[in-house]
Amino acid sequence: MTAGATCATCRHFEDRPAEIERGLPGLAVLSSAHGAGRASDGLCVRHDRYLRSSAACEGWAART
Repeated sequence: MTAGATCATCRHFEDRPAEIERGLPGLAVLSSAHGAGRASDGLCVRHDRYLRSSAACEGWAART
Protein backbone atom coordinates (compact mmCIF):
# COMPACT_ATOMS: atom_id res chain seq x y z
CA MET A 1 0.00 0.00 0.00
CA THR A 2 1.09 3.59 -0.63
CA ALA A 3 2.63 5.49 2.30
CA GLY A 4 0.02 7.77 3.86
CA ALA A 5 -2.77 5.67 2.32
CA THR A 6 -5.40 6.08 5.03
CA CYS A 7 -9.11 6.66 4.74
CA ALA A 8 -8.51 10.38 5.28
CA THR A 9 -6.67 10.56 1.94
CA CYS A 10 -8.90 8.14 -0.01
CA ARG A 11 -11.39 9.22 -2.69
CA HIS A 12 -13.95 6.76 -1.26
CA PHE A 13 -13.94 8.45 2.17
CA GLU A 14 -16.66 11.00 2.93
CA ASP A 15 -16.15 13.13 6.03
CA ARG A 16 -18.42 16.12 5.37
CA PRO A 17 -21.04 16.31 8.16
CA ALA A 18 -24.00 16.83 5.81
CA GLU A 19 -22.99 13.76 3.75
CA ILE A 20 -22.57 11.63 6.87
CA GLU A 21 -26.05 12.63 8.05
CA ARG A 22 -27.42 11.79 4.59
CA GLY A 23 -25.63 8.42 4.64
CA LEU A 24 -26.81 7.55 8.16
CA PRO A 25 -30.54 8.34 8.23
CA GLY A 26 -31.74 9.02 11.75
CA LEU A 27 -28.37 10.24 13.06
CA ALA A 28 -29.70 13.77 13.54
CA VAL A 29 -32.38 12.40 15.90
CA LEU A 30 -29.68 11.38 18.37
CA SER A 31 -27.09 14.04 17.68
CA SER A 32 -25.34 15.57 14.71
CA ALA A 33 -22.40 14.75 12.48
CA HIS A 34 -21.06 18.21 13.33
CA GLY A 35 -20.19 17.11 16.90
CA ALA A 36 -16.69 16.93 18.32
CA GLY A 37 -17.13 13.25 19.25
CA ARG A 38 -16.93 12.32 15.55
CA ALA A 39 -13.51 13.95 15.16
CA SER A 40 -12.48 13.30 11.55
CA ASP A 41 -14.29 9.97 11.15
CA GLY A 42 -16.51 9.39 8.15
CA LEU A 43 -18.09 7.01 5.70
CA CYS A 44 -16.40 4.70 3.25
CA VAL A 45 -18.73 4.85 0.25
CA ARG A 46 -16.97 1.87 -1.33
CA HIS A 47 -17.53 -0.50 1.60
CA ASP A 48 -20.59 1.25 3.08
CA ARG A 49 -19.01 1.55 6.55
CA TYR A 50 -18.44 4.22 9.16
CA LEU A 51 -14.70 4.38 9.89
CA ARG A 52 -12.06 6.42 11.63
CA SER A 53 -9.98 8.53 9.27
CA SER A 54 -6.79 6.67 10.23
CA ALA A 55 -8.15 3.30 9.01
CA ALA A 56 -6.83 1.80 5.76
CA CYS A 57 -7.55 -0.98 3.28
CA GLU A 58 -6.37 -2.38 -0.04
CA GLY A 59 -9.12 -0.47 -1.88
CA TRP A 60 -7.45 2.90 -1.27
CA ALA A 61 -7.51 5.32 -4.20
CA ALA A 62 -6.02 8.81 -4.26
CA ARG A 63 -8.39 11.77 -4.14
CA THR A 64 -8.42 13.70 -7.38
